[in-house]
Amino acid sequence: MCGIAVHFSLSGRATPLDLQLLKHRGPDSSGEWTSADNRCWLGNTRLAIVDLSPTGAQPMTDPANGNVIVSNHEIYNHRALREQLDANVAWKGTSDTETLLRGYGHWHHGVLDRIKGMFAFAIYDHARQELFVARDRLGIKPLYYTMDSQGVRMASEVKVLVGASESITPESISAYLQWGACPERKLLYPDIHVLPAGHAMTIGPQGQRNTWKYWPSRKAFVSSTDQVVRQVRGLMEKAVEEHLLSDVPVASFLSGGIDSSILTAIAAQKLEKKLQTFSVGFDAAEFDESAIALEVAQRYGTQHHRLQFSEEEVIQSVTEAVEKMDLPSVDAINTYIVSRAVAVHGVKVALSGLGGDELFGGYASFRDVPRLNVLSKLPRGLRRIIGGAVNLGDRLAELPRNSGAGDLARWRRRLFTGRMLDRAGLPNGITPFECPVELPDDYSRISWAELTGYMRRMLLRDADQMSMAVSLELRVPFLDHELVEYVLGLPAAEKKRYAGSKGLLVEACRDLLPASVYQRPKRGFVLPMRIWMLGPLASFVDNGLSETISRQLLPADFVNDASAAFWAGRLHWTRLWSIVVLGHFAKRSQLSRCPDENTSVHSFA
Repeated sequence: MCGIAVHFSLSGRATPLDLQLLKHRGPDSSGEWTSADNRCWLGNTRLAIVDLSPTGAQPMTDPANGNVIVSNHEIYNHRALREQLDANVAWKGTSDTETLLRGYGHWHHGVLDRIKGMFAFAIYDHARQELFVARDRLGIKPLYYTMDSQGVRMASEVKVLVGASESITPESISAYLQWGACPERKLLYPDIHVLPAGHAMTIGPQGQRNTWKYWPSRKAFVSSTDQVVRQVRGLMEKAVEEHLLSDVPVASFLSGGIDSSILTAIAAQKLEKKLQTFSVGFDAAEFDESAIALEVAQRYGTQHHRLQFSEEEVIQSVTEAVEKMDLPSVDAINTYIVSRAVAVHGVKVALSGLGGDELFGGYASFRDVPRLNVLSKLPRGLRRIIGGAVNLGDRLAELPRNSGAGDLARWRRRLFTGRMLDRAGLPNGITPFECPVELPDDYSRISWAELTGYMRRMLLRDADQMSMAVSLELRVPFLDHELVEYVLGLPAAEKKRYAGSKGLLVEACRDLLPASVYQRPKRGFVLPMRIWMLGPLASFVDNGLSETISRQLLPADFVNDASAAFWAGRLHWTRLWSIVVLGHFAKRSQLSRCPDENTSVHSFA
């Protein structure tokens, strides 16, 4: 896994970008390359995982055609691809980078249909004098870019592309507050964009640009209902085994939940060496699930580590996590705490259960959306009365009418309502739900909404930026695209046939799990943030709020009213925390609001 940077100039000499800003993504080595005509510069920082020798270093040149690659990736089927290419290739090393580069030379853009993994890469095509870039199907790895009349600059992180004293628009502030993270279509910086997941792009020597979607490549996901349990188990075992490809030890995050326990069980059986597992323990018993994780670890004979944190240590990690964010997020802290502790043990690669809830119905949205669909048909005033009984009056009053399951699932994830945004003088609007592939029913459409919304804009970005901040690679076997396509193509009846949370997944892997793993309510890695924000983090909160006001990101009346509502117990901590994080991020990045955009502001209360 690596950090990459690119400058493709349309006129004049390409300018190297600052690779020091990506050193945490690749502390093992770095390299850069400039084309003979000086118009293309490629840079890389490397975290060596596959082929630790210099033959795996980047930028890498294909001697057969002069093509050059920088890539942030793991290609899990690269050995199989080498068997298909062997007759035509004299291999220099064993890296999947070389496999990807040689595969492009042989299959050109068709290489995207053959590779499995997580990736964001750029290839300079010597013969065509063009740049070819692509991002993996689910958006596990990021690729940001900015274009102007002089050319295109790209990087694995936004901070490499921003200039001094950047301004941000009310639209981007609104988008961030709505979701607690920056949606990909409206990043915080108006001139920086992200290549969409499952997309590729070419940029020609005269600046001509062509962007296309390569996944989903089918019009519909339709899966056979024959031996579903057996099919899920087989795909799970295949995905985990492929994700173990590495020349360094692979560990597993073991929370004691269903997803991480299944990954750990399969990985421990597939690995030749003893698997390292890590669980988190807290001083407060109500947040500690390490006993169940230990039961799983003992069952599979892993080298288990219980990471014990005091409250003081966790609070310190909170402020560190905010400092290391590449884009602001209301989440991310949990991932940073675990990643930092695991990296201290010298681990470079760890498995994560991210994606299991989205695929197998682990979120409350799968239960709530059908209910919201019924409520949406009621008159607005009645919805406000019903919502008032459970402190959801404003939210239910804004429930979109005549909307599908995907739109309702997206709406349910909103942090700030339209009325709140109006009070802040911010624009208000939700991008309609889009699904480029036909799915069998609403259950799968909720999955798609979670996979491409909440997961992509928040969970995957947080997983990438927080793990790579400490030079740790997180792998997500549940996002193997073959598994994703199969589960999305199943009718809801097959996923709800078995009782309990994620019943189909549990049934497929029941023999792997102690009963204590699935015979209990679902719990997440929850921190007592409200208590801390009122206590030991109070000054950090105040400073963040002050920055949003002084930099004119949000009006003082709105911020102060939000703070008062939080202290009075009328506002969930995530709403205020999103403002706090925005303020600290703006201070670090020297951000301010674009001028001439101030509008009238109404009271928060």
